[in-house]
Amino acid sequence: MLKKLPIILFFLFGCFPVISQTISGKVVDKVSLKPIQNVAIITNLNRGSTSDKDGKFTLLSKDLESITFSSLGYVTLTIKFDELKKLNYMVFLIEKVNELDEIQLNLAKISLDSILIKTQKSMKENYVSGALNSRFYSKENSEITFKKLELDLDKSSLLNSINRKNAKNELTEYANNLKKSDPNFSSEFYGNIITKKIYSEKIKKFYEVNTVDSVKGYKSMQNKKKITLEEAQKKLQNIVLKHLNKYKTYKVSSGLFQIEDSLSVKEIINEVDSMQIKNTFNEYVAMSSFNTASIKAKFFNFEKQKNFLNEKYYNHILENNTFIGTQLMYVVRFEPKKSKSKYNGRIFINPRDYTIAKIEYEFADGKRGQNLNLKWLLGIKVLEDIHKVTLLFEKNKENKVYFSYYKETKGMYTYVHRPIKFKENSATKNKVKFDIKIELDTKEIMEVLVLDSYKIEAEQTKPIKNDRPEKQFGYISLDTYTKTNWKNRQLINAYLKKRE
Repeated sequence: MLKKLPIILFFLFGCFPVISQTISGKVVDKVSLKPIQNVAIITNLNRGSTSDKDGKFTLLSKDLESITFSSLGYVTLTIKFDELKKLNYMVFLIEKVNELDEIQLNLAKISLDSILIKTQKSMKENYVSGALNSRFYSKENSEITFKKLELDLDKSSLLNSINRKNAKNELTEYANNLKKSDPNFSSEFYGNIITKKIYSEKIKKFYEVNTVDSVKGYKSMQNKKKITLEEAQKKLQNIVLKHLNKYKTYKVSSGLFQIEDSLSVKEIINEVDSMQIKNTFNEYVAMSSFNTASIKAKFFNFEKQKNFLNEKYYNHILENNTFIGTQLMYVVRFEPKKSKSKYNGRIFINPRDYTIAKIEYEFADGKRGQNLNLKWLLGIKVLEDIHKVTLLFEKNKENKVYFSYYKETKGMYTYVHRPIKFKENSATKNKVKFDIKIELDTKEIMEVLVLDSYKIEAEQTKPIKNDRPEKQFGYISLDTYTKTNWKNRQLINAYLKKRE
């Protein structure tokens, strides 16, 4: 027995250095934490190994500095040996979504109903809320295209032949210039918005209020003029009025309604042109697009036909999954099921956590928006025939979802027929009449980009008073605007390019 003792001691102590230089570890999927087998493991000394079916591996640790782990469908990871020690020899690999086998996201494995339910739940749980700071850029653009502008000046004892001819020529010239103008207006804003959650005793619940923390704005307007139907009508009235007797006053009526009690040429001459572009804007103008986008982005909280995930109001079809950037997404198409539902579109859903990456929708065939037809009664017809929306979502550093980009396009047809009547304030009560018929298309494009949206401490938000005065800001000059990094959608162009 004593003779065998040196042999046993030699075996134990002789093997100890070898045992101490061997490490054991495990490779798992970072999201699912499931073991990954057949991972190729190469050290800086070109020693190699592979993981078994349980994701386990062993390596000699002597002189190790770094180890590389690679597997089909996963991002290759090179890690320092000291870092691996700190992780207790646990290795987490990230899946390469763009190299995933289609079977790994086989849409047949989960029902469409489950996708819709999980998406609704996930968006409600993971969407940003509370006290937030959001850096934003917005651009609004309006275009007016005059399809028809007809003027008809009646004969009248109030206008002699020369004045009537001059008035008619001026009316025709104004109409022609207006039809050729196709005015285009745009405004851009860049700044920070603070969002605060406030409890209302009146409605007994919390609601979010946005306030401008800082903002810069620029406004561009063709010919520095604001052209609206009301302004056009006013201009046309003034053309006729200036050819009447300037020492008398007149009552003016349009259709069934009196629009001016009394006008005179002298008052028109002294009037400041209200169509000139204003040099200032308030915080509500600056936040208008952001507020609209913020509301529309939370469609998953809406009720009934405004919630595109609602199976009662929309039919849903699961389409082939597709990529957004490097992320493979579920694609759910939706169509109106009930008459009150107006839109069709597609929702792109991240299969990992069922958050929405993108949604796009527009009026379905035969559906329209605002439709006011009082053409025969009041000479007015308005039809909103275009409404398209694209919404993109991102995750902030807290892994919360926020809307990153919003684009809304609206198109509207408008018809206005206004018979204008001037009645002399005299015993004779002579009259002069002319008709205005205008048909036009308007197109409005609104874009909002949120560069980041992160949570801040509630104490960082200032108390909001109901009676607080509106913040006023001055539009920046063209020279200052051209030096900004946000001019003319530059930030949006860069962001969309990254999302391709």
